[in-house]
Amino acid sequence: MADNQAAADIAALGRLCGIAPEYCDNSGGRHLTSLDTVKALLSAQGVPWQEPERRREELARRRRGPWGRFLQPVQILSPASPEKIYGYFFTPSADLPFPVKIQAVVAAESGPGFDWQEEFNGPPAAASRAVPGGVRHRLELCFPGELPLGYYDLHLRVEAGGLAESGQTRLIVAPEQAYFPDCLAAGRRLWGFNLPLYALRSASNWGIGDFGDLMAVLDWAAALGASFVGVNPLHAPPALLEADPSPYAPTSRLFHNFLYLDLERVPEMDLCPEALALVASPEFQASLARLREGPLVPYSQVFDLKRRVLELLFRAFQERHGPPEAPLSPRGREFAAFLQEKGASLKSFGAFGALTHHFQQGDWRRWPEEYHRPGSPAVAGFVREHRTEVRLYQYAQWLAADQLQQVSESARRRGLPFTLYQDLALGADAGGFDTWAYPNLFATDVAIGAPPDAFSPKGQNWGIPPIIPEALRESGYQLFIDTIRANGPAGGMLRLDHVMGLFRQLWIPAGMAPAQGAYVYYPARELLAVLALESVRRRTLIIGEDLGTVSPRVRRDLERLGVFSYRVFYFERRPDGGFLEPESYPARAVAAVTTHDLPTLEGFWQGRDLAFRRDANLYADPHQADADAAQRRRDRLQLVAALQGRGLLPEAAEPLPELGSPCPPQVREGVLEYLAQSEAALLEVRLEEVFGWADQQNFPGTQEGHPNWRRRLPLTLEEMARDPEPDRLSARLNKYRRNEELGVKGEKGKGGKG
Repeated sequence: MADNQAAADIAALGRLCGIAPEYCDNSGGRHLTSLDTVKALLSAQGVPWQEPERRREELARRRRGPWGRFLQPVQILSPASPEKIYGYFFTPSADLPFPVKIQAVVAAESGPGFDWQEEFNGPPAAASRAVPGGVRHRLELCFPGELPLGYYDLHLRVEAGGLAESGQTRLIVAPEQAYFPDCLAAGRRLWGFNLPLYALRSASNWGIGDFGDLMAVLDWAAALGASFVGVNPLHAPPALLEADPSPYAPTSRLFHNFLYLDLERVPEMDLCPEALALVASPEFQASLARLREGPLVPYSQVFDLKRRVLELLFRAFQERHGPPEAPLSPRGREFAAFLQEKGASLKSFGAFGALTHHFQQGDWRRWPEEYHRPGSPAVAGFVREHRTEVRLYQYAQWLAADQLQQVSESARRRGLPFTLYQDLALGADAGGFDTWAYPNLFATDVAIGAPPDAFSPKGQNWGIPPIIPEALRESGYQLFIDTIRANGPAGGMLRLDHVMGLFRQLWIPAGMAPAQGAYVYYPARELLAVLALESVRRRTLIIGEDLGTVSPRVRRDLERLGVFSYRVFYFERRPDGGFLEPESYPARAVAAVTTHDLPTLEGFWQGRDLAFRRDANLYADPHQADADAAQRRRDRLQLVAALQGRGLLPEAAEPLPELGSPCPPQVREGVLEYLAQSEAALLEVRLEEVFGWADQQNFPGTQEGHPNWRRRLPLTLEEMARDPEPDRLSARLNKYRRNEELGVKGEKGKGGKG
């Protein structure tokens, strides 16, 4: 009997901590959460459940909800209508004594705040509830005046009958909807490119695509009539690149990948004889030639080469412009201002990078224990002794921010309506900077993933630790705010990978399979309010990658907020299995053929993903391989029928070739024109679809056997710009959607950096 009660209490505690007791997959299958999984996820959140007495106390506390404390950590307000602020005042008896005196101080992010005092002789309490030791009365306080959009810290004190209680809450004054750009008004539709920046080849980069290449792509895209260029996440990678180079498992989402720096554009290059001599040396040029060759990005060699030059450039910067404490020039003062603006977070990031280099270990969990916290005496002493090394990493971030600003300015000069289309990863590496700098926010011994589905029959474990919802809320969502700001390009677009993570995430306990995981719910309403606020402030269009197991509620809430949906051609089907007509795509959406995790159209047509999945033993059921191959043959027939139905492909008498045969160019171009006809406001075109390349960048569920995030594109930028295929394809797309700001198509971009 006691065991049954304990199990019931643990299950109830799990529900109160947001652990879903069950979920339904894409096939309608119902999955119940096991008690072992609930226990593991409670431990991951730091919730006591093992000892009966502690468990009962925790249950009682959580069941009280907002009545258990004076103020909630966050309250959402809207400028459109008067809002009430709620406080829960404690008295030892059921009666609320009068008068009730309110004293409040409202602190704004910048600029002056204000004081607020009020006295009630009538009952401001709307309701009361018994709590241990007495009663809490819910006070409904009408805010005096209208607050502009933004974040405010409210310090509130309530006095009544000789009793007093005080506390603090963050007020978030958020718009009703996210930003919607004028360029899409009146039903206008645009198209643009999406590309893996790391995979770009050019005659001038140093073995990896860089920001100089990106500016060249912007020129080329504008000449073709495109309106935007999208890239993979630009987050900071592990400081030692011997590990997974996935841009979706960075060391930090707050900072950028210094490997994307075009070091030859850095102003210090022309003022540093040592760097100029090194780069011009036969040895260095031979290394560059080797780095530019081969099918895969040589991350570790690129890292070593760029760091070597970056050290010389920083030394030249210090000699000419002085330290940030006493800058000697306007450029030196700019660096000092950047350090001041980024504050403690950048200071810690510099320390983390220097420690990583010192220990030659990118996972802080493997450092000596005294360095496991950024505020420890050991870390402080290390920073004092290695100040130059710490500043090197901060200097690299300053250069990255500057070159990204140059990218945005280049887009504006070329008449693109969007500065840049960036991607935000769902989380960060378990041993990376974010978990080191904010240890209390992240769950332990658990990873985020996805349940089994058609494209990943065994499910996916992404190896990324989740943020604890309650801890994030208690912090006022500051890390989430900073992450959106670090990645949302002003005047551009931001795509949130796995946007359902704002609502719920599949947590997988260590040692368990994805199918044994459970969903944990997040405070979506408050997270969406932050997202809308940052979107409007930065004039950034928000796109939510809403693929996989998506509840109808998620899409409704995102649509209500004005977040664009992300619609992939492969998945947009009618009930009979045929491809959805272009007119049926939602207007506030991005239409795309595929994603980085799915086969390219060429690979889909050939069935390369199916063959790899079979060879890599990724099928939970071996018989599913034959079923998938049969379904892919049907998919191709339906694809051809859809194109023929719109006159994009002539009727063919001969049967389709077997899987493994190349996709005819007219099919590939026809699919892109099919999507160009759709109602979706934005069309995303990947370079793999333009040129008919078969290899996909990432194959989920694989650690070895597939060169994830390493494969280079087959052509250089210069070769792509000379190829007639982009001109031919863009002419077809521009019939339905083109950037009118560009007017008549001008001179074709050169594709180089010059």
